[in-house]
Amino acid sequence: MSKVGRKSVSKDIAGGDELTALRKMARLLEVLVRLNLETMRGNRSQADIISVLDSVGCRQSEIADLLGTTSNTVNVALYKAKKKKIVET
Repeated sequence: MSKVGRKSVSKDIAGGDELTALRKMARLLEVLVRLNLETMRGNRSQADIISVLDSVGCRQSEIADLLGTTSNTVNVALYKAKKKKIVET
């Protein structure tokens, strides 16, 4: 994050507007996650990305929002990944 970003978040917290500061931090985090996903997309399939996001605790609706897909697509990908894992073991 740039110095400007840190100063504005700190100012919001110091000014007592914690909700605004949290919203800004959440937005910045979302941007970072999306940038990371773009990097991952070059090397992995959507199913792999869904599995990774699921393994770090993202909800299925969050995964769908991040990837610009539906919750049903996420559910199917997770089902197939779990089924594949069971068959491989």
